Amino acid sequence: MQTNWVNGWREVLARVFAGFDIEYGLIPEWLVNPETNRRLKLDYFMPEIAVAVRFIGLEGTARKRRKSDEELADEADREQARADVCRAHGVVLVSIDPNGEPAVALRGLEMGLARAASQLARGAATQAAKKRLMPMLSQARQRAGEFTTRLTSPERLGLYAEMWWERQASLATQAPAERSSGPIRSYRVGMAVEHTRFGPGQIIAVEPDGGDVQVKVVFEGGETRSFYASLARDKLIPC
Repeated sequence: MQTNWVNGWREVLARVFAGFDIEYGLIPEWLVNPETNRRLKLDYFMPEIAVAVRFIGLEGTARKRRKSDEELADEADREQARADVCRAHGVVLVSIDPNGEPAVALRGLEMGLARAASQLARGAATQAAKKRLMPMLSQARQRAGEFTTRLTSPERLGLYAEMWWERQASLATQAPAERSSGPIRSYRVGMAVEHTRFGPGQIIAVEPDGGDVQVKVVFEGGETRSFYASLARDKLIPC
């Protein structure tokens, strides 16, 4: 049941954050637990607005026993460390318990989006970026609020879990068509490139990945992103 509810939340988040650049399952170099010196994970990260989402309270399918008090305390310490380090780096962290009341998580999501909007307005982003992102944040917050009346219990997430699976199936059928149109560009390490969204950068790694090629680029300002050559050919242009 828990897995189904997590997938339901994935569909909800896909709708709330529609239009934003999203990174999944990210383990940032800066997100380090100061007590253990181990890096921590974010389930979702929206770098443009400095918002992250983390699912809490999840258990592996192999777990057959209840967590001990010590394990629960360690888990709470990790979550607190994650929140503290995110805050120190200007990242708004939203924690979602899939087993909890959806209304509680949605209120937290609304509050997080409000903080992100305030932070963006006061931050160093360009006026053009603010003009583009502020309305998107407002719409995302409105969509989160609308879900409060729809998700009155965790069981209601089951419907959205089905929608999420339909979304995955649709993406799977679309991907071959997207990759088959036009020749794939040839990229090499050290090549200067210009991305239509992220600007100028330099390729630092090119690795085969199945029938595709994964291209890693470091952009001005130090941000690093990876792209599939078949999907980025019209966006990642050699200089």
